[in-house]
Amino acid sequence: MTQIPPLRMPITNVFSQGDYTVTLHLGSEKSPVNLILDTGSSTLVVKNTAYQAALDKELKASTAVQEVNYGIGGWNGPVIYTRINIHEHCPQSQHPQKVANTPSLTLNKAPVALAHSTKQSKMFGESDGILGLAYHHLNKSFDFSDYFAEHDINPALSYPWPFTAEISEDLASFKKLMWKYPEHDVTPYFTLLEEQQQLCANKFAFYSKRSAIHVNADNTDKTPADELAKDKLNQGLLILGGGEEQTDLYQGEFQNLTVEHDIYYNVALKSVQVGTHKTITAAPLDQKHLKGYFTNAIIDTGAAGIVLTAEIYQQVISDLIAINPHFSECLAPFKEMTAQATGIDASKVNLSQWPILYFTFVSKAATPSSPEITEVLVCPPAMYWQLNTPNFGKACFRLLSQLPQWPNQSIIGLPLLNNYYVVFDRSKDETGVI
Repeated sequence: MTQIPPLRMPITNVFSQGDYTVTLHLGSEKSPVNLILDTGSSTLVVKNTAYQAALDKELKASTAVQEVNYGIGGWNGPVIYTRINIHEHCPQSQHPQKVANTPSLTLNKAPVALAHSTKQSKMFGESDGILGLAYHHLNKSFDFSDYFAEHDINPALSYPWPFTAEISEDLASFKKLMWKYPEHDVTPYFTLLEEQQQLCANKFAFYSKRSAIHVNADNTDKTPADELAKDKLNQGLLILGGGEEQTDLYQGEFQNLTVEHDIYYNVALKSVQVGTHKTITAAPLDQKHLKGYFTNAIIDTGAAGIVLTAEIYQQVISDLIAINPHFSECLAPFKEMTAQATGIDASKVNLSQWPILYFTFVSKAATPSSPEITEVLVCPPAMYWQLNTPNFGKACFRLLSQLPQWPNQSIIGLPLLNNYYVVFDRSKDETGVI
């Protein structure tokens, strides 16, 4: 199979409230779907209303089912196999068409999960699903062959979805049911591309500018997503099979963070600092969570904010207010997630008065023969504050506190990544380098 040079894919943040999506085409009908680029998960999942599975002549049903919970919601549904196509130079449109003679990648008989219910698919917003870019450990499925035989389900397949709403809509109960049956990993989309040697390199790169949709003076809350996508601030690039050679997208030298474990893109956060204040030490991950979460931070392109552990978040807020007591008025509304949907008056936020945030990561752990090496990444106020969102003249604070039921693990999302050109090089060392 001929390898192709790096593919530069246009991406936009307008279909998922700040998260970036790329367009893939599914099945015999080449149905266009806009999928959130998520290094915090591994499953390629599409909502049932976005992809006309019944018309797909390439579709092959299976006996497998999947269920994924992202901490803020989840879904379950069947695993099907079909053709997936992705190609360069797609117009920034919700329904782009292929431009003739452009480079493309095609996977045949590739696994796709279908979020089976409309209720569950609402968590994807105006996007059509999620393209998980992490490793295979997060992409578990369960073989329900025995269940189908026990319940005389014919055909004995997970598609069409054979479960009643009473059984499947309670995700916690359905998860318990799944674990009664054989488990196996599903190979993620990007891993399949690499294994089939379609890519020149086992890496991808992410270029973005914002963590929230930019709304200009001519737009309103009724402006269609297609129109908002024309704003260059709402655009970015995904480079498949490449990274450092795209010299027009960055300047300066690269800083390397070791991927500590290949389940998420796990990294080791050492500290956070607000301006010139004392550094805030990032505690190690609690021992009880090590088996499932591995480190105290992950790099997550699918997170539109930076989610800090409760202890770090509280100290960051305290340090900000210590710099200027008037900051408390700006920050108070964002104790609630709902403030992201309304924002505050942008005239209250003078970015020149706010400090830079510094995130220190372990680049290379200490050994008996060498000391620990660290890298400091900076997050300017123009990144952790987003102006002209969710409407023109409004502003949103993009630091969040630890999610309920989540371990003491920080999720390093778009506000830090927007300041950098980020290469996920999975070929280096055992587990990769960012």
